[in-house]
Amino acid sequence: MACLQNHFLESMGLTMDNGWGCDGSKAPGGCRSGLTGFNQSQGMKRFRCKTCDYDLCEECYLERLNSRRCPKGHVLAPLGTSRPGWHCDGENEGGCKSIARGFECTKTLNRFRCEQCDYDLCERCYETSLAKPCDRGHPMTLLGLARDNGWGCDGRSQPGGCKRGITGFRQTKGIHRFRCEVCDFDLCDRCYEARPVADRGPAAKPMTVNSELIPGYWDMKVMKDIEMLKGLAPEEENVLNKFGKVELTESELASIQQIFDASHKKVYTRDRKGTKVPDKLLVKCAYRIQNLQNWTEFVRKQSSIREQIDKLKETGNKGVCRNGHELSPLGTSKDNGWACDGRDEEAGCASRITGFRQTKGMNRFRCERCDFDYCEKCYLLRTGAKLCLKGHPLVPLGTTRDNGWNCDNSRMSIGCMRENKTKGINRYRCWECDFDLCDLCFQRHIGHVNNSIDNLKTSSMELHSEGSDPLTNTVWLFHGTNDEAAALITRGDFLVDKAGSNAGTLYGRGIYMAESCSKSDEYSKENSEGLRCMLICRAVLGNVLYCDEVAPNVDSLVRQCLHGNYHSLLGDREKCRGTFREFIVYDDDQVYPEIAVWYERLYDDG
Repeated sequence: MACLQNHFLESMGLTMDNGWGCDGSKAPGGCRSGLTGFNQSQGMKRFRCKTCDYDLCEECYLERLNSRRCPKGHVLAPLGTSRPGWHCDGENEGGCKSIARGFECTKTLNRFRCEQCDYDLCERCYETSLAKPCDRGHPMTLLGLARDNGWGCDGRSQPGGCKRGITGFRQTKGIHRFRCEVCDFDLCDRCYEARPVADRGPAAKPMTVNSELIPGYWDMKVMKDIEMLKGLAPEEENVLNKFGKVELTESELASIQQIFDASHKKVYTRDRKGTKVPDKLLVKCAYRIQNLQNWTEFVRKQSSIREQIDKLKETGNKGVCRNGHELSPLGTSKDNGWACDGRDEEAGCASRITGFRQTKGMNRFRCERCDFDYCEKCYLLRTGAKLCLKGHPLVPLGTTRDNGWNCDNSRMSIGCMRENKTKGINRYRCWECDFDLCDLCFQRHIGHVNNSIDNLKTSSMELHSEGSDPLTNTVWLFHGTNDEAAALITRGDFLVDKAGSNAGTLYGRGIYMAESCSKSDEYSKENSEGLRCMLICRAVLGNVLYCDEVAPNVDSLVRQCLHGNYHSLLGDREKCRGTFREFIVYDDDQVYPEIAVWYERLYDDG
């Protein structure tokens, strides 16, 4: 990856945080992390050309790495709509996607250009992925040097082995990485180059509609056939999507305004980018999105997560040592300077323990047979959900506080698996709710997220219950986005994904959502009319991983959500920073953007 003068960009990590500004803010569309100036980049990874004094944040760096190029490999510069009268060269490469949609000229279309080759693409052609797939058909993302954590090239297990001769982990320093997050699949640059481009197959045919999946409140008269932009599984036929949008009425807008007002919370005067925080968000217009492809995949994902949760509730999920023996919670009762054995594993100890006598006051989980110990954070990363019924973390107390407590499942229809006989039994407690579970009930327990949006009732509108499911923690959440992505969403050209309308980095590349519109507003971008867009989304959170770390171990968290027993992450910044809780999923099928809302910021001082 190079700067504008074609010099190599060096990965600086977090080592030179001197208040630098991202030069992506000077390009049309601005910085993808929302940076607008200096002293806003604390905690962000930096990519720098020292010769040109040119910097990019990780999101801008990754976007440029994965962007479409001209036929000679040059990066296309985004020009916006400021220079009309141009011709889209996608017409010579299988047909322009915008012309196919009925646009007669390029006057109102965003333009991406290579000046050197006189080559232009419209936004639809530019967004069409040319990425090569992993073994299961998912498009792979180029990470460059952004996440050099000792990863190993999975080409080593392919016929002929890795093209660079990589045989294990920690042999990839300085090598560009191509990754499928869904499959935890990585390739080096040479193995990626050797892979074939995905074959989209024959021309698309109309989608077969399963009427049982369609929500009863959808207006089917507005639905039309459009191109299905998300890649199908290799074994499926190539079909068209059905899409429609419905503008909300004045009374429905008033109800959306009530939802905004009820969830608005001003916890600071300046946000993370140094921008003044508004006192009110005024709703101007909104559309209900009817995207059958996205809805079908959302319902299927919800059903799949429900099956996984049913299995977890039946079998439980015990923490075990490396040899498969069950770990016993000792609480803080045997603090003899022990060390967490998670320090010897690939991602290291989640509490950052590196040796002995660093665990004072920490809860200990132990296998006496193997002389094996985990700290509480390492243990919880490897076990099931640990939230109470209101979304607070359950703390393992061991048998150290045996004051005649009761297992709260004994008061419910589910009943206590130990018949409330708790003497000498390991105890798990939420102090805030005065809620306790015994060890057996804890193993089968699935926590619940108490989400403020779900509890909101308005005078003339109730968010539709179809698709809601408390068992799978299907909730309503806000997602801030930019105007370009919002316009695509309302044309059926865009799906919310982890690299799209608003990607975050603190907890890895995922879809970031919030229960407060104030938090999601931070991620929005103002358009030429002074309006911003926010999505009200359904989200299947499933089994929720809880994290209240100020500086979380990203790789460990993402790995547990993608390949462990978790389906989403709750980053409790409200607890550790006094701001907002954030909800992150790493599979875009878990999110359905139901309503797109345009609004403006209002300030009490005018």
